[in-house]
Amino acid sequence: MTARALPRSLEDLRGRRAARWVRESTAGQADNFGPDAQAEQQARAIERWGLVDTGAAWQVAHSGRTIAATGQWAEMLDGAGREWDVLVVGYVSRFARDLRTAVNARHDLHARGAVILFADERVLSSDEDEWERWAREAVEAEAYSRRLAKRIREGYAAKRRRLGVPGGSKAPLGAVREGRTLRVDEEAMELVRRVYELAAAGRTDREVGRATGLAIKHIAEILTNPFYIGRLWSGEPSALGALVDARTWEQVQAMRARYSRRHRGAVKRRQYGLAGLLACAACGRHLTGHVGRYRHQDACAPFRAAAPRRIQRDGETIDPRVRGESYKLDVYEDAIGRAFEHVAVSSALKASAVAIARKPDPDGGDILARARIKREREQAALRFAKDRDLGRLEATMARLDAEAETEAARPSRVPTAAEARAYLESLPELWAKTSDAGRHAIAEAVFERIDVLGATDFTFTLTAHARARGWDAAFGAGVVSVKEGRSGRGERI
Repeated sequence: MTARALPRSLEDLRGRRAARWVRESTAGQADNFGPDAQAEQQARAIERWGLVDTGAAWQVAHSGRTIAATGQWAEMLDGAGREWDVLVVGYVSRFARDLRTAVNARHDLHARGAVILFADERVLSSDEDEWERWAREAVEAEAYSRRLAKRIREGYAAKRRRLGVPGGSKAPLGAVREGRTLRVDEEAMELVRRVYELAAAGRTDREVGRATGLAIKHIAEILTNPFYIGRLWSGEPSALGALVDARTWEQVQAMRARYSRRHRGAVKRRQYGLAGLLACAACGRHLTGHVGRYRHQDACAPFRAAAPRRIQRDGETIDPRVRGESYKLDVYEDAIGRAFEHVAVSSALKASAVAIARKPDPDGGDILARARIKREREQAALRFAKDRDLGRLEATMARLDAEAETEAARPSRVPTAAEARAYLESLPELWAKTSDAGRHAIAEAVFERIDVLGATDFTFTLTAHARARGWDAAFGAGVVSVKEGRSGRGERI
């Protein structure tokens, strides 16, 4: 079937399917170009040019400068040429106020066999005789938006200079708006001063939040807002003057700057081997990897109580240098390595006497192989971003696609005793020779979850993949007891 040619003029529109596009800058807009006015223009255009109204319509309350980022825009483009042929827009300015967006939309719609009709201006995007006029209208739409934004910025700046108040409708904590000016809210201001006192005493934002009941993000906003020492963000003096002692402000800023420098190394991201798997056995909260440690944010009392102790002359006391909220990553990852070694030895001993108990693997295939394929895909994409070698990328992806299809096609079955033993005995060496992302793939293949209390109490919840290869039977040999985990068997050491 041959695609229908684009209409060359308004007279060619008769019989084509119409859809409507209505945009307002903010919800409830009621100016001369609001939704009602646009609907009238669209109805007259559909009747005048003999279009078939499909009932398809999009009404969006969004800035014309960023309209292309909305879901309605994507949905509109998706139906072009299939569900409708002509997008009827009341006014050019109601379509978009970004020249690039308008030009790209014209190109994309025409490629799909659809066009845009601007009802009020009587401009058809596919009419070559009207192209220059359409281009001028699109340029003017963005130009108007830029002029308006500039006037608004200038208005806010004049207001700040004249009245000394920040922009926006909400005043900072500790102040209340009264008409066009501000007044101090003494009760709220006492809370602000308390925040600064705690921060100046060396408390972290999280600790200040717990002491005052404020969210961490609000603590950061208060401690960095120059409004409290009499300045607006733009530099103009505030109408209320300094509300917090200048010396306290400077001390807090200096302490926050040192804290930022001390933690700057964490910007370099790494994949922690047990990320997403470690959780507190007492409260259930996941531990997070950060700066070479696994941390329990807002650690619960049982987790802290499990911290290592040292004996002093006056009895057993907790070492004050160990708060029990975080441990070096080696503490946990070495424990996993020892668990793998135990399983490997147990599987070898048990295999000589009785076959390792195994179960069907519902996943089929090799989880480690699938993890490797996924990792190689990511590496190939990153390499292509650097060398732009499309041939190399396509060859690598084709090879990985074939390997993935082979893994997906593997049937669900019970591994043989020899396969299970070989798998379990390979884990210690794999773990020892692998780091970061590779360890994470291994851990995800074996564990659904690892519940810990401090650094000595571990409960493993196994994946179906690990149970199918006899992990629970091998791990339970001799020196450990077995108990049920949350979603499967859990082995406790």
